[in-house]
Amino acid sequence: MVLRRLGAAGIAAAAAFSLAACGLSVSTRDQVTEAGTETTAVEQEKIKTKEGEKVTLRVVDWSDSTKARREAFNKKFMEENPGVTVEYTVLTADQFKESVISSIKSGDAPDLFPLPSGVNINTAVEENWFVPLTDYLGEDFFAQFAEGSFNEGVTNVDGKVYGVPEAANIVNTLIFYNKTVLEDAGVTELPATWSEFKEACETVTKAGGGKYYGLIDSGAQTNRLELFIRSLASTAGAKCGDMSQIILVDGKSPLNSDAMRSAFAFYDSLVKGGCIHPDSITLKAPEARALFAQNQAAFICQGAWCISTWKTENPDLDFGVMAMPVPDSGAKGKLPHISATAWMGISANSKHPDVAARYLEGLYSEDYQSGLVEDGGFVSVINSVNEKYMTDEQMLEYYKLNDEAAVLVPDPIIGNPQAATVYAAAATVSPGLGEILQGVLAQSVDYEAQLADLAEKTQAEWEGAIQKAADAGADVGPEDFSFANWEPMTDYTSDMYESR
Repeated sequence: MVLRRLGAAGIAAAAAFSLAACGLSVSTRDQVTEAGTETTAVEQEKIKTKEGEKVTLRVVDWSDSTKARREAFNKKFMEENPGVTVEYTVLTADQFKESVISSIKSGDAPDLFPLPSGVNINTAVEENWFVPLTDYLGEDFFAQFAEGSFNEGVTNVDGKVYGVPEAANIVNTLIFYNKTVLEDAGVTELPATWSEFKEACETVTKAGGGKYYGLIDSGAQTNRLELFIRSLASTAGAKCGDMSQIILVDGKSPLNSDAMRSAFAFYDSLVKGGCIHPDSITLKAPEARALFAQNQAAFICQGAWCISTWKTENPDLDFGVMAMPVPDSGAKGKLPHISATAWMGISANSKHPDVAARYLEGLYSEDYQSGLVEDGGFVSVINSVNEKYMTDEQMLEYYKLNDEAAVLVPDPIIGNPQAATVYAAAATVSPGLGEILQGVLAQSVDYEAQLADLAEKTQAEWEGAIQKAADAGADVGPEDFSFANWEPMTDYTSDMYESR
């Protein structure tokens, strides 16, 4: 697989508050003073932990599928660094976002934490969340990453790196199938189209008699629901991009396109047909994949991280991976794909950023990365590790399907880094796609009316944010979010930004 150019950034859901106004303490590295409306950063001497000093390093993320490996890594790190205690906490993505923003506002952020979903790196740096990694990590560390791993406005701000990507960001909406359930239900061929998928789900559900169902979903996580529906819509030709992007199509929000409505109609038909596990509305992703592994469903839409978890926790599970089903008339687009974005950064409030940097060096060592790749479900941002250690059968199939089923979508920030100012000014519109689909799963909403309302309000929010950014001096306009030369079946390559 060729690792494509990195891109994408999130709508700054946290931009509504100013951490400085909330009393966030400022690190001695960047002592900030204000003169009128101008803010000046003063470079200070880098912090160096004294030899033998007792250090508690707090690390928080949502990487539950690699938890066992990380805990072993933490134990080894503490053995090799006497006096250092690592306190590691794993949360769900939703829990993490709420928790970390609260801790930042109170001035008590962990030493190491990922950029929350929906927050742009520019906003995080402006609010003094992170210290530049380039202050504490050398050229050799960054040189080992795949080409294109670091981009201005995505991982970098003003030429400095503030966040490293966790992994090569392959698509996380392929379909896993349970061979035991399909065989028991008499389904002998994998479905390729929406009608075939619905028919297979109906057959399985009927044969299961309450023991198993066609599809199980993560209905308690709106982010997973939104990823699923965007992927379905993309196969129907929707230019909706990744959930972290502001994209305009013919100057308008694409969230109520014909393709999007057809994807909702398909999902609605699965619910009405009794094809979806009845507990789905209350399940988070780890719970859904656990029930799938207990042979309670034939299909589940999740990411490659499931592979290593199942092989560790459910070694008897007989499963495979297949592409997202496409409309009966054929695919009009592929799954929206963005390469790895900023993940882990060192807190600007850390008293031991040099120790945190040492921790990052270990996380991206061949010793640790090779174990993740060997487990399956993980694609390293270090190409040499993938080439040497990826041997798992299901992971290799997922890796291959990713290249076939996904395309790189345009990223406004790569086209114009000043587009990041618009993300910082744009608020999240609710209910969003995931929340609306949650209502479909519960059969409690008129999704057509809600989609129309979402598109209208999103359009107004984006237009207002673009104008606000321009009024503040950013060289940005609606054209920076429109891509007339975007063909949903092919990669949007770097040269296409100049010709649009």
